[in-house]
Amino acid sequence: MSTVCAIILDYFGSSKTIACLTSLLDQGLDSVVVVDNSGDRQANIQLQEALTEFRRRELPFTIHQIVNPKNLGYAAGVNNALRWLEKNNPHQYYLLINNDANATPGMLPELLKFMRGHDRTAITAPMISMGQKEIAYSWYHRFTGLMFSHHIIGAFPYLTGCCLLVDQQIVNCGLFDEDFFMYGEDVELCWRLRLSGWNISCVKEATVLHEGVGSSFQGGNFYEYYMARGHILLARKLNKRRWGMPFLYIGRLLTLSARAVLRSIRFRSMIPITGWISALRKHNVFNP
Repeated sequence: MSTVCAIILDYFGSSKTIACLTSLLDQGLDSVVVVDNSGDRQANIQLQEALTEFRRRELPFTIHQIVNPKNLGYAAGVNNALRWLEKNNPHQYYLLINNDANATPGMLPELLKFMRGHDRTAITAPMISMGQKEIAYSWYHRFTGLMFSHHIIGAFPYLTGCCLLVDQQIVNCGLFDEDFFMYGEDVELCWRLRLSGWNISCVKEATVLHEGVGSSFQGGNFYEYYMARGHILLARKLNKRRWGMPFLYIGRLLTLSARAVLRSIRFRSMIPITGWISALRKHNVFNP
């Protein structure tokens, strides 16, 4: 069985995908799967041309491409790639990396070294460098839906999904909960692994450079709606007991309503408020 395969989702970003692939050349990968998640013929042509040019190099890994007929979202896009790999070319580990992220030298070897030395670790992640800011763990507060850069009471740690090394042992017909289109699937995964007795670890000797929001932008319709929707879904997904559900929803109603108002003031736009209201109105978000 091959050791590591990287999975990269592309959404109207062929130049970013090539930059990401370039950063992976010396990481020791066996193969890479590039998933075209754009659902657009012109974007697919641009990606095909970029990959054809990239393949003219002497590559240390093979490249496979999956073309989705439409944008399936992050969770389903990754899951589809994992299912294809498990059926056709399974690996011991899978490196999930955003196309707007670039690996730094030695990143993957450090992640592998840590993973192999810790039996109950299911996922490792590098430090995320975003200019002047570095992120290890993020902390998600179950009852308010607020995220923090440090531990507070009621919050649990999770690893941001921009770059994750995943052990094949936890891949079972996919990895992420496909109820999430985008935003929140990494939080739910880390919570689920925690309940199952697995560990997640940030390896501070490894670093990935990350652009940020990627295929969306803060203050835009897409980002505000799906971020709000993700928080509402997490209220149900992170509930331990039935009686706790009202508290998780009420907490989010208060804090995320305030968040939407503050973001509307910050961006001088009603989009954060309308995105939050739209997410609240979607009946299937509230019900299993």
